[in-house]
Amino acid sequence: MTISVNRRTILTGTVALGTVGLLAACGSKKDNSSLSGSGASNAEEAYKNININEQPHSNLKQGGELRLSIAAMGPNFNTLTQSGYTSSNIEVLSAINIPSGAGFYNTTPRGDSEPNSDFISDYKAETKDGVQVVTYRINKKAKFNDGTPIDIDAVQAFWDIYKGGSDAGYQLYDDPAWQNLASLEAVDGDKYHIKATSKTPWYPTDGLYARAVHPALKDVQLFNEGFNNKMDDKYFAGPYRLDNWDSSAKVMTLKPNPNWWGENKAALDKIIWRQLDAEAQRAAIKNDEIDALGFTGAATYQAVKDIKNTEIRNGQSIGVKWLELNPASITDLQLRRAVFAAVDREQLAKPSFSPVGWSEKVPGSNIAMAFQRGYNDNFSAAVPEKGADAAKKILEAAGYTKSGDYYQKDGKTAEFAVTTFGSDPITNAVFQALEGQLKAAGIKVTNDVQPVASSNSIIGTKQYAAVFSGLTIATDPANTALYIYDSTYYRGIGDPEVDEICRSISTVESRDEQLANANKAEKLHNERVAIYIPYGNGPSYMVVKKGLANYGPSLFKMAYNDASYWTMVGWQK
Repeated sequence: MTISVNRRTILTGTVALGTVGLLAACGSKKDNSSLSGSGASNAEEAYKNININEQPHSNLKQGGELRLSIAAMGPNFNTLTQSGYTSSNIEVLSAINIPSGAGFYNTTPRGDSEPNSDFISDYKAETKDGVQVVTYRINKKAKFNDGTPIDIDAVQAFWDIYKGGSDAGYQLYDDPAWQNLASLEAVDGDKYHIKATSKTPWYPTDGLYARAVHPALKDVQLFNEGFNNKMDDKYFAGPYRLDNWDSSAKVMTLKPNPNWWGENKAALDKIIWRQLDAEAQRAAIKNDEIDALGFTGAATYQAVKDIKNTEIRNGQSIGVKWLELNPASITDLQLRRAVFAAVDREQLAKPSFSPVGWSEKVPGSNIAMAFQRGYNDNFSAAVPEKGADAAKKILEAAGYTKSGDYYQKDGKTAEFAVTTFGSDPITNAVFQALEGQLKAAGIKVTNDVQPVASSNSIIGTKQYAAVFSGLTIATDPANTALYIYDSTYYRGIGDPEVDEICRSISTVESRDEQLANANKAEKLHNERVAIYIPYGNGPSYMVVKKGLANYGPSLFKMAYNDASYWTMVGWQK
């Protein structure tokens, strides 16, 4: 995500990984008899084929509606909370909640960034004599929906919340960048001219301290509980507003914000989000009930490939799919290390990718795509011996003994459950592949099947022993390492040396040194903590109604990291 977009939008979850990515060279032909493609080998190959029907705002019709679907919405609609911070929630709310969502920056498909002039201007970061100062001006027209100005008080509120953190009762993930802020001042008494001074220099600087939240959310109870199963967008700001939230039908309708001050107005009369599982999404697009659908599997392709007045845009995801082992549940590090050794990651990827003819080298990193600067295969480096025999060796060295098909220690079987959601056949096939691999290593695994609608709350509160999940990979691998490998982000579970390396990353200005430290942290985390097993990046496809402009997979530019995104989406004239 060179703003540290990942500072704003590191997203783990089960929902969005199949719907974001890059459109590949095969384009959007409707007469393909099958889908195919391969992972990009270099940056230029990755960037050159973006196809989202890009149009200037002047080419958009005024009016119409856009009907979309998502696998889960809510239950907590405060996306700053632990339970609300999921990719699906942030995507759904991205059109109505910019200050604390995407923040005040735009992001290009390449990952370049710049201040969004609807919110801020004159952004500058300087470090002199070891003192780092960030200054910028907030657009005086910017206001929350209840009329509260977006000014230094709103930036201060964001800082106060993260400065207080869990010690003050806020249910959130720590943000070390904001916790590194030493002071916040209004320049010459101008509440729209912000001066922020860091305790120590923090890199990269683009977008640093360029976020805000409604001051009312400093109230701990409102922050934690005020958005559970309900929506009140008076605390938000964006080109759209909430029109209706039907909590029973799980349908959210957005309308243009009449008080939006931005250069480009909302082009659509309505954006309608429906919560639907995979089967219902396929039926909805076929029955002309939704206008776009992202997918990765052959089953959906076969269902949508001949729908009239649509086109399929095919491409490469920038997400990493992983098996996540929860160390709070699978507490024995040696058991987790044995799973790392036992898993054949290519076989986990096969059910997803083979049916659509996609080929790629299995990823070796959770923090970088293979075509990004700084990529290194840190998984293979940390797990040099693989297979069932290697896993057995780890277990036996840790005091496990074989009893029937499975190992035991202290009277307990080496086992855990993998939580999956719904009845998706690809997920079931991946689980079955995993089950066979671990049984061969003497480890028992069961399938804990939960409703798709429960995924946000289960993922957000880590109520699982293991889960097939993943991450939206960002433009900055170095900063991403801090956000997934520091023990802070797994409730104190980690390794002291890894923490030390992670916390040093943002203190050095040298890009090469940052990347070297990030790779070192990832390798050591794989060895000493063993949580994330990457097995695929994969393709991303989207079927869309013809004429839909500026919408679709576009690499690093996403609805939840680009403050201008929804002002540019509409139907072409």
